[in-house]
Amino acid sequence: MEAVRLLHLADCHLDTPFYGREKEMRRRLRDACREAFRAAVDLAIERRAHAVLIAGDLFDDELLSFATERLLVDCCGALHESGIPLFYAPGNHDPGRATYRARKIEWPPNVHMFASSNPETVDIRDSDGQTVARLTGAGHMTQAESQNLAGSFPAANGELAHVGLLHTQVTGARGADQHDRYAPCTEGDLREAGYDYWALGHVHLRQTVSEQIPAWYAGNTQGRHPRETGPKGALWVEVEKGIPVEPEFVPLAPVVWHSVEVPCPPDGTTMAALVPALTASLRELVPVEDGREHFVRVDLTGQSPLAGDLALPENLEVLSDELQDGLGAGWLEVRSDSVVRPVDLDAYRGGRTVLATALEIIDRADSDDALIERIRPEELANAPEDELAYLRELLAGLDLEAAARLVPEEHR
Repeated sequence: MEAVRLLHLADCHLDTPFYGREKEMRRRLRDACREAFRAAVDLAIERRAHAVLIAGDLFDDELLSFATERLLVDCCGALHESGIPLFYAPGNHDPGRATYRARKIEWPPNVHMFASSNPETVDIRDSDGQTVARLTGAGHMTQAESQNLAGSFPAANGELAHVGLLHTQVTGARGADQHDRYAPCTEGDLREAGYDYWALGHVHLRQTVSEQIPAWYAGNTQGRHPRETGPKGALWVEVEKGIPVEPEFVPLAPVVWHSVEVPCPPDGTTMAALVPALTASLRELVPVEDGREHFVRVDLTGQSPLAGDLALPENLEVLSDELQDGLGAGWLEVRSDSVVRPVDLDAYRGGRTVLATALEIIDRADSDDALIERIRPEELANAPEDELAYLRELLAGLDLEAAARLVPEEHR
């Protein structure tokens, strides 16, 4: 039997409000989310998918606009005309209870919504009507689902590939701490079901949950802010019974976010010198010629004789505009919180001052594991897996920061 061709989407977040952004930027990001969804539908039709799977948060319930509702009906209708079913498991932003918007949309007949928190198993059929796989899904009934839905999914059985569809927070998933703990489950819950593929949503960071379990977060289809960086899109999956899955990431987002750190040139004493140097650095970090639109947040670091000037909002605005034009970015923001005036740190080492003691501790912590553990604040007790590397990353630049705070400006 041929592999089952699936397009796995999640967290499209159509009609996200984009609070705090200027009007034109909100409009562009809203349009980008819609464009990414249209691109996903075109991809499914072009590659003759057996089914499209949406793992929740397709839209934000209370913000769903008429334009987005029409987009959804039109796109699902195009899939219907191509004989492609769409299976949709609502999440916390688009719950499936009858009082919410997801249940009120007049979906085309090819759309199957898992509108209950009780798992339901359906067939995935090919164009000849033959069953090619089994799919079990469940949806959130409310905007704060606290049950472990995955734990009640039935075990796979039979000779056909079995797929799970769910919006869930898997304990230990990278980036899970950035999302509310809705429909929580464990790797063990997913493993026990014995499925050939789990199509998951809720965590926006694309990843496999475990090397031992065929469970994947597709990530969101369009990054919405500077913390959701890099290409976004969907996973194309070809599933066969008992065969390891190798999903293909397909970028769909027309707008790509970047968050980069760029050191200030230490000898730049004017904006005329600063702009070309920073532009050259940014061109090495941001691939603006890939046919997509790029939104860039730049955090300047290091020592600069212009530190005082870079602390002024009006100067940062001018610098942002210059770098945006020079780079060819759709949007660019410069932040300078980590820039300090030049200080000769060696001149302050080895003395009996507060700064000398601080520099000694920072220098030792770079190579002394026991020391870095001892000075770690309690709130960092749950650091990432590579704990020491993470803590040392936090220490980077702290020597300059300490000097900036402790050395009077007239002595620099």
